[in-house]
Amino acid sequence: MKSTYQIAVIAGLLAGLIFLEAGCQNPESDADLIRRARLVANENIALKKQLDEKDKQIAQLEEKIKQLQEEMQEISEQTSQTTYRMLQITAEAEQRAVALRKENEQLKQQLEQLRSP
Repeated sequence: MKSTYQIAVIAGLLAGLIFLEAGCQNPESDADLIRRARLVANENIALKKQLDEKDKQIAQLEEKIKQLQEEMQEISEQTSQTTYRMLQITAEAEQRAVALRKENEQLKQQLEQLRSP
C-alpha cells in the first residue's frame, strides 16, 4: 500500500512539473490567436476565390472545347461535301473532254472527207 502511495505522489509531482513547464512557456495570448485565426481565414477566403476563378476558367475552356469540336465537325462535313462536289466536277469535265475529243475526231474526219474530192 505504501508503494502505491509513493507511486501516486511521484506521478502527481511529475504531472505538476509537466503542467508547470507547460505554463512557463510563452503562451500565445488571445489576441495572437485571434490574429492567427484571421490570417488563416483570410488565406482561406483568398484560396476559395482562386479556386472559384479556376473553376470559371475550366468551365469556359470546356465550353470553348465543345464549340471547337462542333466547328471541327461542321468543317469536316463541309470538306466532305466539297471533296464530293470536286470529284463530280472533275468527272463531268472528263466526260466533256472525251465528248469534245470525239467531236474533234468526227470534225477532222468530215473535214478530210470534204477536202478529198
